[in-house]
Amino acid sequence: MRIPRAVLGLAATLCLMAPAHGGVTDTPLPTFSDGKAAQLVALLPGVIKKNQIDTDVICTNLAPAAVDVGFEVFDQGGVRGNQVAAGNGALLAVGPGRTVTIATGGTAVLHEDAVITLEAPVTSLANGSGRVVATDVHIACTALAVDSLHTVADPRTCPTCKPPTLAGLHLTYVAAPAPSSPCPATPSPACRKPPAPGRALLLLQDRSPATLDILLWKWSGTGTTKADFDDPTATSSYQLCLYDQTGGTPTLQLAAVAPAGGTCGSLACWLASATGFQYLDPALTSDGLAKMLLKAGPPGAAKLFVQGRGPRLPRPALPLTPPVTVQLSNGSGSCWDAVYTTPITNDAANFKAKSD
Repeated sequence: MRIPRAVLGLAATLCLMAPAHGGVTDTPLPTFSDGKAAQLVALLPGVIKKNQIDTDVICTNLAPAAVDVGFEVFDQGGVRGNQVAAGNGALLAVGPGRTVTIATGGTAVLHEDAVITLEAPVTSLANGSGRVVATDVHIACTALAVDSLHTVADPRTCPTCKPPTLAGLHLTYVAAPAPSSPCPATPSPACRKPPAPGRALLLLQDRSPATLDILLWKWSGTGTTKADFDDPTATSSYQLCLYDQTGGTPTLQLAAVAPAGGTCGSLACWLASATGFQYLDPALTSDGLAKMLLKAGPPGAAKLFVQGRGPRLPRPALPLTPPVTVQLSNGSGSCWDAVYTTPITNDAANFKAKSD
């Protein structure tokens, strides 16, 4: 994908510092038009609105109640370019699980729920910055620089049409939300285990930047029915818990939660099948979890799969202290686990092991 020069130039904005009198860190947080005070959720050091390139911020409400969400932009001099308090760049009462998009301009590719109108004296965001604000910090966002002219076209009917450009922008969370359902302090003794050694795989990779972090857990084992999974499309959240033996006792090192129900983008996060359920969230909104597969089957055929990645993925401090225990459980009391005593790799960047 070819990136316009205007987008490539965004890298330079990552080094800009706001002046003492303004900018994303010094400008007071706003109050929304409904009178609710805003909290700082995330900083976006690169924002652009120039040469048909606009910036879109896509956010999902992970809180259990409705929240107000706003996107404030600043020019290269640190001057705020829109007033969230007046409704410019703000959306009120965004429901739980709802995803919204706030942009510096309308585009031909994405649907924008709100479009910011730049306010004098700000007329350009060639080297701008921005911040996401909300009435609750439990908001997951991503940011894109978007070509506002081109749309998707069939090359068979329009071979000369240019494809749209979407380039990811760096976004830093100021406050990381706590997991929506904490893991127990020690592993549960009543989980289903693999029937033989090597039937469960655990892979952790701690990379720089954090967008390259990876979690992978595969499990196959004892007989499981679809009813054992309860119903994650409506009532049962799933949590992945990882423990090691730091200090000689079981110590919780990672907790990642896939909430029940909800929407991921425009689709339901959880999908039901004849044999189980699948969770898909390309935006990694909940603890960096991208995919979860729950497949029922007779002994040896039941399968579980969990994949996570990116900066929102909880990262245990590597290396771990074996034995390591991983448990996947739901609110109805069902639980599956595996223990890893002899890792294949266990260093400061990687942990890989097959189960006992």
